[in-house]
Amino acid sequence: MTGLGANCSGYLFVSSRAQNTTYRYVAPGIYSRYAWVYYSGGSQTRDIAMTPEGNVWVATDWSSMPMRLYDQNDQMIDFLDSSVLPGARGVTIDDEGFLWVSDIENDKIYRVDLTEGIEGPGPVPSPCMNASANPFSGHVTITGEGWGDGASIGIYDLSGTLVGGGEFDGSFVFGDPEGSRTGVYFARVTGGGSVSVLKLTGL
Repeated sequence: MTGLGANCSGYLFVSSRAQNTTYRYVAPGIYSRYAWVYYSGGSQTRDIAMTPEGNVWVATDWSSMPMRLYDQNDQMIDFLDSSVLPGARGVTIDDEGFLWVSDIENDKIYRVDLTEGIEGPGPVPSPCMNASANPFSGHVTITGEGWGDGASIGIYDLSGTLVGGGEFDGSFVFGDPEGSRTGVYFARVTGGGSVSVLKLTGL
């Protein structure tokens, strides 16, 4: 066991580093467990924190994505990379929605405002990402809008390694015609205070 969480419905959540999974228990009167979320990528699972929506933030050691957010379908829907958090070991969410993360490598505790950049004058269009083909073979064109000027894209594999990226002006090509890009990847676009993640599968 490396992490512990709970919610107002009486569920107890326990994360296992060895099995890379969070288990859900009914409390009180615990008598069985339910494999709730399996973390696709990253074998150094540490602490967890539950969101009000039922998603789970996972602290992961030795990764370019030290904080990952998973939904109840085992899908990673967001993450914080090492440019935001150098490392992560413990994590919790306070009553105001701030994410608190401990970093034993740098002996620091970080407070992350997950809503930073959302507020602004007037309505802001919701960012939208699309892939020319998914699954794809060889290469794929990622398109989207809604992040404003200065947006950037990063492509990560399941281990959290950055395998591609750069400026994002509405279109980005990942892969090559020879078809060497196989496996599961995550495209992450940031800009204008918004972050979007798209899961890609290379055949």
